[in-house]
Amino acid sequence: MQAVILAGGFGTRLRPLTSTRPKPLIPFANEPFLLHMLRQLASSGFNDVVLSTMYLPEAFDELIPAARKVGVEVVLSSEDTPMGTSGAVKRLSHLLTDTFMVFNGDILVDLDIPKLVSLHRERDAAASLALVRVPDPSAFGLVPIDAEGRVQAFLEKPGPDEEAWATDLINAGVYVLEPSVLDHVPPGQPSSFERHLFPSLLASGAPVYGYEVQGYWRDLGTPIAYLSAQADLLEGRLSLPISATERGRGQWFSDAAEVEDGAVLRGPVMIGPSARVERDARIFGPSVLGPGAVVAGGARVERSVLLAGARVERGGKVSDSIVGADVVVGSGAVVSDGAILGDGVVIDEGNVLGGGVRVAPGVHLPPGAIRV
Repeated sequence: MQAVILAGGFGTRLRPLTSTRPKPLIPFANEPFLLHMLRQLASSGFNDVVLSTMYLPEAFDELIPAARKVGVEVVLSSEDTPMGTSGAVKRLSHLLTDTFMVFNGDILVDLDIPKLVSLHRERDAAASLALVRVPDPSAFGLVPIDAEGRVQAFLEKPGPDEEAWATDLINAGVYVLEPSVLDHVPPGQPSSFERHLFPSLLASGAPVYGYEVQGYWRDLGTPIAYLSAQADLLEGRLSLPISATERGRGQWFSDAAEVEDGAVLRGPVMIGPSARVERDARIFGPSVLGPGAVVAGGARVERSVLLAGARVERGGKVSDSIVGADVVVGSGAVVSDGAILGDGVVIDEGNVLGGGVRVAPGVHLPPGAIRV
């Protein structure tokens, strides 16, 4: 059985991290996020995956060898222009000759994939959707189902001022589809699963069913979600294989990671390959240090993610923030409160960044240039 992963979006909500890499390749627990999805597919018996890309397509080449190591052969197919979710799959229809699955490339979901496929076949469905319950459905399109699980409608976001909703089930971004459903997608035109294909299927009377996800689900499209999901992993609310060794409760160390005597680590932390935490540095979890990252003596990192090669100099402080690859947070500089620093940023001493500020890749802030 084949799987299609949609990975063509621009990832604008995660800028500036996505200014230099596609969103599905942003490191998650020190591995490209997409690799976790491929590992999940391999464990469910999939070894044939088509990856639909568009933005920075050449960046996905690096994923091919890692995918093979986990047992998946990946075919890359890049769009020239955005065709929407179902439009992107329609473009691949010549490759999809039997029942297949579609995954959004920015969704983290703990799903019994074989069970979903089995129900799809038992029901003789044209399309089966993974659905998830959310406490506040006002931000999502809703998918009400009947007692047998058959989808009744696809409803637009109800809006926060409405007191009641038809359901609290939303689209989880995972589908099992028959090739025939792509006949409902016009060739060469942008088309969306939620707005076009699925409503068209319902209007035609085709059997469309929902399957409620019982495990973990999160859309990783925002900085808050990105940080929260890694906290969930480190704190045990999410279960994924981790390419590091746990030493003590909730602390993982990769090969050649170095924590000097006198450094303080509290709470769940992950220290990446060849990363270094110097004497008198303090790391408070949940935090992740990427490969080669350095936290100097007297520096402090709290509830944050540092990507590969990032460095926090003596007296620097990073809290509740995301620090891109090869960033330097200078001595005494403060980065806090949801700040996001793009790759290669240099923050000299005397700068205080907070309030969700985003700094584009390669920017150099001289001493005392900004206080937010």
